[in-house]
Amino acid sequence: MVAKSFLSSAFILALVSTLVQAQIDYDDVKTPKNPEWLKDVDMHSVPKLPIRKVGSGVCPDSTCDGTDNDECFESCGNAPAPEDIYGCPQDHHWALTFDDGPSNYTSELLDILDKENVKATFCVMGAHVHQYPDILKRAYESGHQIASHTFSHPHLMSLSNEEIIYEVKATEEAIEKAIGIKPHYIRPPFGEADARVKGLLRSMGYKVLLWNVDPTDYDVYMLREVSSLIQGSFRMAAQGNDTGLNLHEDPGFISLQHDLYKQSVDQVPKVIEFLKNKGYKFSTAAECNNDDKPHTITNPEAAVAPAQSVNAASNAAGVPKLSMQLPTAPASTASSSSASNAKPSPMVKDTKVKAKSESQMTKSTASGYILSFATLVVYVTMFM
Repeated sequence: MVAKSFLSSAFILALVSTLVQAQIDYDDVKTPKNPEWLKDVDMHSVPKLPIRKVGSGVCPDSTCDGTDNDECFESCGNAPAPEDIYGCPQDHHWALTFDDGPSNYTSELLDILDKENVKATFCVMGAHVHQYPDILKRAYESGHQIASHTFSHPHLMSLSNEEIIYEVKATEEAIEKAIGIKPHYIRPPFGEADARVKGLLRSMGYKVLLWNVDPTDYDVYMLREVSSLIQGSFRMAAQGNDTGLNLHEDPGFISLQHDLYKQSVDQVPKVIEFLKNKGYKFSTAAECNNDDKPHTITNPEAAVAPAQSVNAASNAAGVPKLSMQLPTAPASTASSSSASNAKPSPMVKDTKVKAKSESQMTKSTASGYILSFATLVVYVTMFM
């Protein structure tokens, strides 16, 4: 009986491990570095602010009233700049955004979005784009917005100017190789970006994309009440409750989720149904901010024409949906989510989580073998 109980427990643990991308802190991610990239960036107008170590922005006694936000950025979130994008300026408009992909759950998410005729924004990591270029291509061809989320998900304020440029340019290169475009939007990992970081990003032609609804799927994805917790965040925002993140007081919303967690992806159909019933219109983050040019074609040979936007396509008759069947990809690493951008919160994280594609592919394959073996052993022991 003891042996059977142990093996059953092993089977359950192995099964649970398949529901989420591995969360491991890798410090040896190799972000590509091309010195030629530095020549393309004008750093003369970038504010000269000190590099901030991870953890140096945690302040137990912070007020977070705008006077100490940048000093206490990990407790409060950085002070907002007027041009930072937090929500949609139009009432009853909603932009779903998904960070840290592509992953082996993104195809399932794309199936859901295609079925619901909803366009979303994918903030992608360069390391994962290298691993899943076909999934990124499908997302772009289907009319979704592609935004940058750096190559390895670092705390940008802890990097030098040159290191930040490498993170951004390496991601540009990966996206351009996959779909032939350069995105105009970037989401800083953890939402951390002071005036120096934002100045660099603007010099590289980017708009800073943040959010004003955060269901914290990165914290609750393994909890029993994950469904009610994730859906509850959307319900509260839609019903007019203060999210604590709406720093520009936008009447519409941009929500943050991650296509790294099956549990989070599983909630998307219910979220869409609820918001549609509340009269919300879905669009990409760029569209809801009246921007019809979220990308620039940089490699015409690799670029493909995206599907019509949801606003244009929803009233068009006979417009075929783009769809393709992709092979199941091996699991990749994940990075932890972004920190809150407004008030002190237990959800704010100061851990540094990075991705490592090749090593994690090996680990994921091994996990698959373990799961299969555990399943076989459980069945055998049940009849012993």
